[in-house]
Amino acid sequence: MLALGATYGPGSVVIGLLVAALGVAGLVSMVRVALVNRRTIREGVVAEARCLEAYVVHNRSSDGYTTSQRRLILGFLTPEGRDVRTELVAHVPYAVGDTVPVRYLPECPERVVPAGATFGIGLSAGLKGVAMLGLVYAGLSLMVMALGADWA
Repeated sequence: MLALGATYGPGSVVIGLLVAALGVAGLVSMVRVALVNRRTIREGVVAEARCLEAYVVHNRSSDGYTTSQRRLILGFLTPEGRDVRTELVAHVPYAVGDTVPVRYLPECPERVVPAGATFGIGLSAGLKGVAMLGLVYAGLSLMVMALGADWA
């Protein structure tokens, strides 16, 4: 057995596997959301939603850094006459009563994206994915070292 096998016990291996599993789940979730957003932009139905309410959410971290996020409650009618209410994080300031162009997939009109948005798996998301895979690989490598596997 390797010297590391005495330092890292079964509990460390389990924690490493949990961290790796969370990393993979986060990566899969990020890619899934990006693909749905891309499909919505390409194939989505355009609607002119009305801003029913606008508010700002402030998040303060423990180190004192504060972020703000503008959120809108939107309402629109689908071509079938269904009255839809949904929430959207806005990067453009809208006021109550403004018209907000959005796109949605007919099977889920509550999930909207701004009509002019560009989504996809860009450089930033790709680098995050590579970093996550690297962390998973490092965790698995530590697990093999901890178990003292000799596959040679």
